[in-house]
Amino acid sequence: MRAHLLDLNAGHPNRGTPALRVLLAAAGYEVEEMNVRGGEALPISDSNLWVLGGGPGSPMEPGPWREPLFAALRARVEADLPTLCICYGFECLGLAMGAALRELEVEREGIFPVVIAESDAALDGLNGAGAYERRRWGVFGHFGRVIARGPEGDVSGVRLGHRVLGVIFHPEADLGPETAAVYAAVVPRYLAALR
Repeated sequence: MRAHLLDLNAGHPNRGTPALRVLLAAAGYEVEEMNVRGGEALPISDSNLWVLGGGPGSPMEPGPWREPLFAALRARVEADLPTLCICYGFECLGLAMGAALRELEVEREGIFPVVIAESDAALDGLNGAGAYERRRWGVFGHFGRVIARGPEGDVSGVRLGHRVLGVIFHPEADLGPETAAVYAAVVPRYLAALR
């Protein structure tokens, strides 16, 4: 099994990409990383798993990578290809699918409770569990099935079809007991459901 880990950090150091690499390898995936914002080409016709992690800034900022990535995300949603979008990757998914991205009234950085809006196998049993967030943007609008909500009415989790999942929080962040339930559940459950 192959997974494409689409790095959206634009060359900035981060802990998310290495953590996702570990989770994917533990699930038996051969991982290929791509620096999307650095200009590496997307595997457009690919049916392997895509994982889009976090990154700095806003996906509303211009860049030659935006439209090809957004078009690829729309195609993957339409074909129900396995795609996991986290934080910045989730914001990209929202914009690609017609949602709005707005600056939050209060920037969020730290561990916050997951607020479940509708049952989903990847998030079941996690209502109120702690998850790490670092963001100043919220995704607003209706796209897919909303499975989690943020404090300002923003969408913090969505399921599109059966194999596309997006969350604004960082399920790959293992920050001790407070985030243990989310770390142990979201990515492993999502990957297990793909088999």
